[in-house]
Amino acid sequence: MKYSIESFPLADPPDVPFRWNVHVCAGTPLHLSATLASGQNFRWRRDASGVWWGVVESTVIAAWQAAGESDSPLYWQTFPQPDCRELIVDYFRLDVDLDSLYADWLMTEPCIGEAIAAFRGLRILRQPPVECFFAFQCATCNTVTKIERSVAHLAAHYGEPLPVELALEYASVAELQTDSRVGFYAFPTLEALASAEESVLRSGMWGYRAPRVIALARHLLALPAGWLYSLRAAPYAEAHAALTELHGIGAKLADCICLFALDKDEAVPVDTHVRQIGCRLFVPEMVSRSLTPRVYTAIADAYRQRFGNYAGWAQQYLFFAELRRASDFLLPGDRS
Repeated sequence: MKYSIESFPLADPPDVPFRWNVHVCAGTPLHLSATLASGQNFRWRRDASGVWWGVVESTVIAAWQAAGESDSPLYWQTFPQPDCRELIVDYFRLDVDLDSLYADWLMTEPCIGEAIAAFRGLRILRQPPVECFFAFQCATCNTVTKIERSVAHLAAHYGEPLPVELALEYASVAELQTDSRVGFYAFPTLEALASAEESVLRSGMWGYRAPRVIALARHLLALPAGWLYSLRAAPYAEAHAALTELHGIGAKLADCICLFALDKDEAVPVDTHVRQIGCRLFVPEMVSRSLTPRVYTAIADAYRQRFGNYAGWAQQYLFFAELRRASDFLLPGDRS
């Protein structure tokens, strides 16, 4: 079965009350919609004109690309400080040579070819570690919509509002509304989360996870300053082990944090879908095995044996193709 992304009817970026910057993607493909909708991050929204809006640390990003055209230019701007090109390159990992990775993957495992063809340019984001750490606390046994609402609620109640009047002037407020508050917010600091009220978190759909969020924030505050960021410099095994020593952080959650925030490109978060793919394609002998720590590692190793140091990127392609979420890329009113 072929998976395709519906294209927007727009050939040019929307008219906006700010100046677009342009990043040429020819030779360094980026599939903006697939990247932002593939379950890595839960704070990006797309408005009615097709512009994606997200927050990285204290910077708001507006981004647009002709949908499904991985070699077409990326149009972007940052707020309140404009023209933060280094942030764009860093966050979207635009320095990674995807075409070389594709060639290596296809030589080892041709089965990934269909996913590459459908989502060429899908990239792993380099997210702020604290945001990624807490956002994925509510990812287990939850829908993407509920995760997005929970994370938005957290930011709106405990994050600092960002002074981005020009962005708010243009953005579709109805689509970017957070809880009952309209605006853009930095992700909460550890200090803010450590003093959060459990009842407020529960009202934001955090449920039984609410006390764990508060406890983990207090735990991280007790560690040396910048401890999470320091794990970027540690080897994968060391970073993964350090994370799983924290209460409530299992192997999969640690791998999500490693892959999406800590530059551990070989990390493979094994959830139900990744497990099913791995058993079907690589280790069929494990299809009836319970997901014990040993089986978890064996499945993740099967990906690493085939896709090497960027196994985490390869699994994201296979994972996203498995979900068949092409309909999520359509603008309101475009669904047939």
